[in-house]
Amino acid sequence: MKPTERIAELEKENAQLKEQVAGMQKKLAENAALGIGRGKSKSKLMAEEALKLLQEAGSNGVPLAEFAKLNPKYPSDVAFYLRSILKVDLKTVRKMEGGTRYMLPEHFATYEAAQKAAKVSKEASEAEAKEEIQATSTETAAAAVA
Repeated sequence: MKPTERIAELEKENAQLKEQVAGMQKKLAENAALGIGRGKSKSKLMAEEALKLLQEAGSNGVPLAEFAKLNPKYPSDVAFYLRSILKVDLKTVRKMEGGTRYMLPEHFATYEAAQKAAKVSKEASEAEAKEEIQATSTETAAAAVA
């Protein structure tokens, strides 16, 4: 093959490739105009679903079992996606009845306030019970002495 023939062949191939690129660019522009493009990733979709669950759950939080419905194989990944992809400040409550729960900061603040109030009322009732026991024991001691 002569060099001039090779050059002509390469120029023909180059023209075909330029036509292909132009066609693809045209199709890409059409898709962009229609709003068709690359879809969201599965992990982003999971994170958005989890965020909806968290917003609906309120101060009860969302148990890990709910995240298992979104990602049965790795349920804790959903919390990771929320934190890393959507940049959500997600609070984890481990010592809650029913196991680990996840909450948004505003719901977590409500939960903490309720926990503090419960602790204060428990301490007050314990102190009252202790005072009652002491009063009863002093009455019993006074009766025994008399």
